Amino acid sequence: MTKPKLKIVKRSVKHEFTPEEIAALNVEFGGAYDAVQSVTADFDSIKAVHKAKITEAESRMTTLRCRINAGFENREKPCVRILDLAKGKKYFFLETDIHPETGLVLNPDKPVITEDLTDADRQQELLEAEEAFENRENIELFKPAGQDVGTLTVGRLNGKWFSALRVTIGKNTVKERLDGEQKTTKGRPDAVKQGVKRFTAWVEEQLGKEPAKGFTNAANLVIAEHAEREE
Repeated sequence: MTKPKLKIVKRSVKHEFTPEEIAALNVEFGGAYDAVQSVTADFDSIKAVHKAKITEAESRMTTLRCRINAGFENREKPCVRILDLAKGKKYFFLETDIHPETGLVLNPDKPVITEDLTDADRQQELLEAEEAFENRENIELFKPAGQDVGTLTVGRLNGKWFSALRVTIGKNTVKERLDGEQKTTKGRPDAVKQGVKRFTAWVEEQLGKEPAKGFTNAANLVIAEHAEREE
């Protein structure tokens, strides 16, 4: 009997996975899952980068709009500081507002910044002003006792001598400036003598003649000690 010839065709039929096939599918699934996570992470990273760029652009846009609307912005520029001790103010002028030859302010009524003077400003200004004086010396007017101190500062400027009192006795204080606006003398001994006279007049006015004697007697000795010194 002749064996019939079978016609083989492919059809979709149920196939039960073998344990080996299930294991292989699990490995393949794990790889696919990892790929999805990797692509998702890359996509999130790209989105974060673009979102940051958008946020930065929006912030820049807002800043520019504010600058345009305001019409100005603060910038650091070289300025010249001028102190007004009488008014207790310090004024700042742009360097370009200073005449290059005379050094004078072109528009003195229009400082770019006005601030109140501080104690540090006054002290610094005093030190800078006194640096111009030659042969400066602080002379002790009397022996310090507690808070009571007194010095007479003398110095020479442009061939003339100046003096300044810095004294504290109890609640009474006098602090003079050593500057070119004070009364001058030709010699150092005269500057010392003039300063001591101002001191004795001041201390007698503050304390009375009798209570001031201890201070004035000590100060008068200073005149004799410096009578022969010219420099």
